[in-house]
Amino acid sequence: MRKLGCVYLVGAGPGDTGLITVKGASLLQCCDCVIYDLLASESLLSYCPKHCEKLFVGKKKGNHSKSQEEINALLIEKAKNYSLVVRLKGGDPYIFGRGGEEALALKEAGIPYEVVPGVTSASAVLASAGIPVTHRLLSRSFHVVTAHTGADQGLPEDFFHLKNCSGTVIVLMGASQLEAVCAGLMEQGWEPDTPAAIIQNGTLPNQQAVSGTLRDLPANAHKAGIGAPAVIAVGKTVALNLLSSAQLPLKGVQVGIIGTDPFTRRLKGLLESRGARTDVICRMQVVPCQSRQLEDSFCQISDYTWLVFTSANGVRLYLNQLQTRTGPCQSRNLDLRCLGNLKIAAIGAETNRALEEFFLRADYVPSVFNSQSLAEGFIKQLTPADRVLIPGARQGRDELPKQLKQAGIFCRSLPIYDVEPVWEETGEFRKYDFFVFASPSGVSSFFSRKYPKGQAKFCCIGPASAKALEDYGEHADYVPKEASAKGIAQEIEKAVASRKGNRKT
Repeated sequence: MRKLGCVYLVGAGPGDTGLITVKGASLLQCCDCVIYDLLASESLLSYCPKHCEKLFVGKKKGNHSKSQEEINALLIEKAKNYSLVVRLKGGDPYIFGRGGEEALALKEAGIPYEVVPGVTSASAVLASAGIPVTHRLLSRSFHVVTAHTGADQGLPEDFFHLKNCSGTVIVLMGASQLEAVCAGLMEQGWEPDTPAAIIQNGTLPNQQAVSGTLRDLPANAHKAGIGAPAVIAVGKTVALNLLSSAQLPLKGVQVGIIGTDPFTRRLKGLLESRGARTDVICRMQVVPCQSRQLEDSFCQISDYTWLVFTSANGVRLYLNQLQTRTGPCQSRNLDLRCLGNLKIAAIGAETNRALEEFFLRADYVPSVFNSQSLAEGFIKQLTPADRVLIPGARQGRDELPKQLKQAGIFCRSLPIYDVEPVWEETGEFRKYDFFVFASPSGVSSFFSRKYPKGQAKFCCIGPASAKALEDYGEHADYVPKEASAKGIAQEIEKAVASRKGNRKT
């Protein structure tokens, strides 16, 4: 009998993808099946592996794709078919997320499960709008209620017992009930001039907050066009308005990224720390090539004098496979020591950093990263007796090997991986300000999909990607001097600063 899988009830957080917990993200990265709600950011699904089955069971008001009973049955069914199932729910599973109902169903069915708490919108959305939930001198308690009953017949009975509450009242899922909420609190004796606010799309770039009092908030919200999803806050702390006056340099800037996972994770972190909104619109998945040529290169490594890596992916794949080979060289006890007599060249800062992960240092890193300077600078390091091995992508460009051969240097290009595009659902199309390409294969994938460019600028990690753009009749607006995620982030920041400066003049 097959062992039952485990179901993880994971809180996705309030919307900003950076607010999912580390544990939640780790489970998504290794799950076999994810069953998800209508999330504020479906780009969280990009964490899932390629083989993962993705099932949408979300609910909108008046439009439920599946009933709760059907969702419970689906969780049990998938736990019988898969080892690791993630039930991904907005916010926290146990705060108005029906996580308790699902846990009970799993418990009764004898299915192993675990709850991974999430950041709740009850606190996160208020914080993002500059509203502290509590304050030692103003509010020493808070009370969270939903704006709907189980039968969706209006405000729940608990709401009408907040008369003596002296703290902050937080109403989730309250956009359609805003007028009833404000009127209900005043009927209970709350002062009409009590500070109140409603925040739509909290923690997201399109967040919109409207403030006022219990008396005038409904009219203010209607005038501003506030709709769902929204959180209502009522109490003295609402009036504090503690939004930071610090202006992040990339606030409001939207960037679409096309690249491999290690690169996109680093770039997303750098850009989002500066206030940008990022989407990985296409993940370039690295697929190792299992070939006799690769195995032979390990056996024949002493025939070469230089090893040239043109990407961080090439470094990691080649050196990892060297240490875990299963072919004819396995009996020769080869490891990284067999590279001791070789010199190593690393093209780009990211590639050099990948070498450092293996405690190796490059003997040559070009100071200027363009194909002509690269070849000229590298050839100066060589003699006619040198033999060069270049492990890289099957789709890699041949400018460097071509110029080495023209200079009379023996050179061999070794395909060790393919790059395959995995397009992500980024929700409603946004007006991106920049598209970032981390490789020529990313450029090809972008144009094969005919993704709408709009007014976005193209930013390429290096000249090879820029040359690929030229093949499609486009040009790179920005190519950083340092071929790295840091270089791209700096380039985008300079471009935005220049654009803002031009607007002022």
